[in-house]
Amino acid sequence: MINLEQSRKTFHEVRNLPLQNFWKTLFQAQGRADVLGDPRYKEYFAWVPNRSNCPEIEELMRGLTESIPEEWRARGRNIFAGRSLRVQANAEAWQSGEVGVIELYYGFTSASMIYMVLYCKYFEMISTLGSVMLDYAEDDDTEIILMLLQEIGNEGFEPILTANNERKIWRAKGVFPAHQLLRELPASRDEDSYHAGVRSIEEFTLAHEYSHHLLGHTNDEYPRSRYINGRLDSELAELGVDLTTYDINLAQADELRADALALLIMSGKLVMTPTGPTVYRAMNGAILGLTVLAHIYDAWVGSNEPKETHPDFLTRYDAATKLLKGMSKDIPAGPHQEHPLDFMSHLAGFVTLIIDRWLGSEVTDHEEISVLSLTSWLFERRAEVLEEIKGLRAST
Repeated sequence: MINLEQSRKTFHEVRNLPLQNFWKTLFQAQGRADVLGDPRYKEYFAWVPNRSNCPEIEELMRGLTESIPEEWRARGRNIFAGRSLRVQANAEAWQSGEVGVIELYYGFTSASMIYMVLYCKYFEMISTLGSVMLDYAEDDDTEIILMLLQEIGNEGFEPILTANNERKIWRAKGVFPAHQLLRELPASRDEDSYHAGVRSIEEFTLAHEYSHHLLGHTNDEYPRSRYINGRLDSELAELGVDLTTYDINLAQADELRADALALLIMSGKLVMTPTGPTVYRAMNGAILGLTVLAHIYDAWVGSNEPKETHPDFLTRYDAATKLLKGMSKDIPAGPHQEHPLDFMSHLAGFVTLIIDRWLGSEVTDHEEISVLSLTSWLFERRAEVLEEIKGLRAST
């Protein structure tokens, strides 16, 4: 049986980390005496690890544990989730005897921060494009409008191009604080909402590895995992999602099931009726988190060959969006017709733009999406979403 104290001790020994706040360890490694000596952070750095070596992850793990049925929580509370100094954009679940660990690499945190900025700039861009197109009159100068659209488009396109150029370096050397272009938030985005977005990406990753432990995918005998797998199957059936239709191997099937359970946990579906905010958070965390991995590791498409342990992005994205749509069907539209399906279309546009720029760098003669075609697609998609919401309202 997994033991929290042993898990915590083993993680720090294996990764050769002192038993203290991870951020204190990181600033010590960077020689940041100015930060470490700042009296404003004295209490924060004095924080002592319990279920994590990082206060933010400790809070996320507490929330995840509260979002699973009571009878699963004994195992959940004994899993230690730790940040490590490893710089790859990755995370993993590992277990041996009394030890149950979720390891979140610092490189994945860095990547999450970068891609959340990219999404913020993309969202700022499409919001501005929408306003310009709505104000556009037939007698306006078309050439001036096109120039304006192109200028606005560059604000969202250029950071994605920069990330696309950097991804091979990130894959080979790890992810560190990157170009200023990838770190500057648009003026309309406040720091709190940005960090909430980053935390949602990390939360999905933690929930995915947490799910591996709960579903019995790690190297240990967990008697309740059979029951948990059964609960997952019944939840998927209720939402109309069949993971067996994908052409994947057994290891990949485990990954897809961990994605699904992670989304059910994040949304609160296992203990309550999902709400708009919980589904929005699950969407943001899952789709952006999967995009980070796919872009850096060229994992957009793949195969079910024995050597492949993870499904490709398109498979994981398809399964995740089907599940998220199923959970969204009973959520009412807001006063301005806002709905999780609307947010999903924004995320879909962002993912499409990243894939398009990736194709442009990998495929000769690829015709890249222009700002005008993106704007047109977004308006068309908005109309489709409104019809989908009407259909959902009629059905409920």
